[in-house]
Amino acid sequence: MEPLPSTEFYDRLARAFDVMTDWPARLAFEMPFIQRMLDQHKVRGVLDTACGTGWHAIALAQKGYTTAGCDASRAMIERARMNAAQAGVNVRFETADLQRLDFFPGKFNAILCLGNSLPHLLSREELGAAFAQILGRLDHGGLIILHNLNYDLRLKTKPRFFSASGNADTLVWRFADYGSQVITFHTALFERKDPKESTMVPSWSVEVNSTLQRPWLSRDFDDVLAQVGFGNIRHFGGLDGTPYDPEKSGDLVIVALAR
Repeated sequence: MEPLPSTEFYDRLARAFDVMTDWPARLAFEMPFIQRMLDQHKVRGVLDTACGTGWHAIALAQKGYTTAGCDASRAMIERARMNAAQAGVNVRFETADLQRLDFFPGKFNAILCLGNSLPHLLSREELGAAFAQILGRLDHGGLIILHNLNYDLRLKTKPRFFSASGNADTLVWRFADYGSQVITFHTALFERKDPKESTMVPSWSVEVNSTLQRPWLSRDFDDVLAQVGFGNIRHFGGLDGTPYDPEKSGDLVIVALAR
């Protein structure tokens, strides 16, 4: 199967995204560290880039921050707007990718990019352009929090199959193939068919989609961030604030400041 552009890949995944993610558990795990970083730097205005269905921005709005969110996937943004309306919070969500953040006027105290989104930027030039856009939307001394998988470790272990997640009617199974320069990331979306549509025994449909990722190492991020104009770069091993160990940590979280 030919890999899809990441935008189309996530448009297709959007309908299952909130099913495959245990948002109450994830937010309970991640929000204390995020809020601690924001409060340490007296942040009030936050832009959540590559926001998916919007739950980080929504959770921060519920805690009193002024938030906005963007994602390259129009389908994700449609669901983010519905989620915000159901949660009763005012969050501006727009369709915009990491290289065109000038869609938002003004500047923010902090910008987030969570959930392993940066590997969809496949060249150093694209990564630099994204960080330059982020810098341009930040106040002087503004904060960024980046959350990615730890590819320093993954390129050594090359795990291929990951556990399925979802519910009794929808399951998403993720797996990956490793090339010399890029990873081909796959999702298999299983959905139970409505038994009313057929006289046969209820069965499952499956849709497999693939897209490319660049496995950025910690030193790649550090180099490009410094070149663009970020400083005070710190590494953590997850969004619980644990220390980063390139040989053991599952994730890489980077916190840095705009110079």
